[in-house]
Order: sequence, then C-alpha cells, then structure tokens
Amino acid sequence: MKKVITMVGTSLFENYLEEHSDDTNFKNAYDYFKNNGRKATELDRESNRKKNIEENFNENYFKNKNNLNASAEIKSLIKLKEELKEDFEIYLLYSDTALSRLAAEILHKCLYEYKPYDELRGCKIKEPKKIEGLQIWDRSEFNEGMVNLIQTIENISQGYWENVIINITGGYKATIPYLTILAQVNRCPIYYVFEDTDALIKIPYIPIDIKQSIFEKHKELFRKLEREEISELPQGLSEDERKDIFSLLEQTDNLYALNPLGIILWEKYKKNFEIIYVSDLVQNYISQDARWKVIFEKSAKELKRRYISNPNDPDLNHKIMGFDNREGFKCFKHKEEDLQVRVLYKIKEWETRHGSEEFDIYIGNIKIGSDVHNVGTEYVENFEREMDKINEIEKYKIYEIKKEVQDV
Repeated sequence: MKKVITMVGTSLFENYLEEHSDDTNFKNAYDYFKNNGRKATELDRESNRKKNIEENFNENYFKNKNNLNASAEIKSLIKLKEELKEDFEIYLLYSDTALSRLAAEILHKCLYEYKPYDELRGCKIKEPKKIEGLQIWDRSEFNEGMVNLIQTIENISQGYWENVIINITGGYKATIPYLTILAQVNRCPIYYVFEDTDALIKIPYIPIDIKQSIFEKHKELFRKLEREEISELPQGLSEDERKDIFSLLEQTDNLYALNPLGIILWEKYKKNFEIIYVSDLVQNYISQDARWKVIFEKSAKELKRRYISNPNDPDLNHKIMGFDNREGFKCFKHKEEDLQVRVLYKIKEWETRHGSEEFDIYIGNIKIGSDVHNVGTEYVENFEREMDKINEIEKYKIYEIKKEVQDV
C-alpha cells in the first residue's frame, strides 16, 4: 500500500469563502487566525473562533459538495487514487499555524469519519501530524520547520522510498523546492494538481549527480553538524570546498548548522554506508589480512542488524569469564566464514538536532579465528590487557562499510 504524504493548506476555507462571503462569523474568525500569524496551539485558547469555522464543515457539507471542489487536498487525493488505481495510506502534514491545523483536523474527520467520497474508500487515513516550526513569518524558524518536515517524511518512509508519494498540491509554496529535491534524490514520485483545473501533474525523475566527494572528505564535520551547531569550520579549505560546504549550511550569529538542503543530501549520502566508529587497535588488526577486513565488516553489519531487531539477543552480551573490567563494553559472539569472532563494542544513543533518535556503534577490539580459540582464555586476557588502548571512544575514527544493493 503506497504512502501518500499530503501537505495541508487553507484551500478548504478559501473555497468556502468564495461561496459564503456573507458569513461574517466565519470570515472574522478566519481573518483573525490568518492575519495575526496565529500558531497551531492558539486553537486551544480560541474555542469560539474555532467553532465559528469548523461548525460549517459537517457531514452534509462534504456529502453535498462536488468531490473535486471541497479543497485542494481532497481534489488531489481523488485524482491520485484514479491515477494509481490502488488503495493507499494518507498522511496529512500541517504547518505550525492555527488554520493549517484546523484544516487538517477537519479533513481527517471528513475522510476518517464521514467518508463521503467513494473514490477514497479503502484508503487508510492517518492522524494528522504537526510540523513544529513550519510557518512563514520567521525565516530562522521556517528553516527549523523545514528540517522537521524532512525528518518527518524520512520517518514515514522508513527508507522504502519506492513506496512513498509526496503530494505538494496543498501547503506552503515555499516548501516545494525542498520537497522536490528530497523526492528527486530518493527517486520518489511527486504530484500536484493545478489550481482551477483537474489536471494531475507528476514531476518526472531527473538523474541528479550529487557531489559525494564533499561528504567523503569532510564526513567528520557533517557527523558533528547533525549533532550540534558549531562555531568554526575546518582550516585549510579550498575556495571550492568552502562554497560547497556553505551551500549546505545556515549561519545564525557565529554558529553554523545544516540547512534543509544539507540534511537532505547528507541523509542520502549516509544511506550508502553502514557507519560505525573503530579504535586504532581495530584498524591495525584488520589491516594485517584482507580476509580479516571482510570478516570484520560482515560482523559489524550483523552486530548492527541484531541490535536493531533484538537488542536482548544473548550473543550481543556474551559472558566471558574473568573479564570484569570492561568499562561498559559488551562482547558480541559471532561466527563468520566458519571462523569464530569476538567483538568488543559500545552503543551510544543520541538525538539529532532535527529530533530523530540515532545510535552509534563503537568497536574497540576484535579477535578472529585462532585468536579466539587459542590456548585457554588467552583472547580474554588480551581484551583485558588492551583496555587502556580503547577506553577513549571520542578518539575513534569513522569507518564506512559500503552497502550492497540489497542493503539499501
């Protein structure tokens, strides 16, 4: 079932006013919310004005209304259903404004409860979701709102972009360039319906060549930027590098952060890799043998897979006798290419600046094959002896493992 992400604007109210310009109570309430930049939370304090608007959109209103003229969102969803000829999940995303929130709530009630449109029967209607900070009165807050919008869509997609459609018919026009880029880099279809027409337009996919080298060379910088604002950029950048990096940043006072475009492209870059952190000890160990490197990468990917699917998997916390001073490290017990593998690792959970929950894997030590099943518990003693070389995880280096096509 396709996921149709639909931005919600105020066409529902504007269309109503075209036919009911003499409805003074409605118009006064609408103008109050529109002209004063009222945020979404203000609806909770303005129950009378809210009622003056929403009471007009009862079940009979939608049943008696021509399907295509109630709102831009309804028109485009019906057209999409006709085009796709399949049921889909509808995600209504609204801006951080009173009118957008109210429109989304009314549309949700219409589609979820009233169900007046036969064309949309069979579709699943998700609860409307507010995009915190998405408004047009404050540029800095708008940028934060765009970051939240991008992350919300990323969360809905769950990485399966072929199952996502972005409907940009409603909502702020200022979001369209960013949503178009987001769709293009993830090869996700994007649709809209022309105002005053019934024509459904699909924006075609255009092969885009993203300059990967800027992320490859400065991945430490971008990993830091997704965690926090920074006050200084790396020294020794060429003029071209500065231009490329600045195109992906926004600056407030003396602090730099990723702008919406930077987040889109960095997230796309990261999808090509499993990104972990390794100690110098691990780097030196796997550099001794090409096969060790392959086994290490497969083991690291399996460690991450198991942690995501079942963090209580006993192999993720293999008990090794006599090893009591692990400083928070756990031992992953694994077998790869018929060889026993033991991986000493830590998990560090964190939250990005745009609100998503992430975790990093820090691999401090590894033993493979005969280094595991040697005399007695020698590998355990080695782990113990080498602890002082791996405790400072802040000094670990980024290690990228290229994903296979089926991993992406």
